[in-house]
Amino acid sequence: MRTGEHRTCLEKKMYGYLVELGLEPDFDFYEQYPEHGFLLDFAFIKQRKPFRGLDIETDGAKWHGTSEARQRDGYRTYLLMKMGWKVERFGEEFSLDQVKEVLKKHEILR
Repeated sequence: MRTGEHRTCLEKKMYGYLVELGLEPDFDFYEQYPEHGFLLDFAFIKQRKPFRGLDIETDGAKWHGTSEARQRDGYRTYLLMKMGWKVERFGEEFSLDQVKEVLKKHEILR
């Protein structure tokens, strides 16, 4: 696991939930992962072929609340998905159970 600086309260909250839930050993976990000019909040990567990656983004209202920001985020999601990433976005309010369900959906948590 490579860890980065937590930049926001939402990222700290998400990191705490991810640590509490534990992670599937087949996936590498990174914070603030650089990918083609983007910085992914939390990246889960399975290095086997075919590539499998999950980007979890925490979108606070301050940085993601405007229509321009949502349009930018949508385009970013589109580009990442074209590269083979799955992208899940969480807003201001999210729970441990919601994070758990997303990790199960992507087979990162059993």
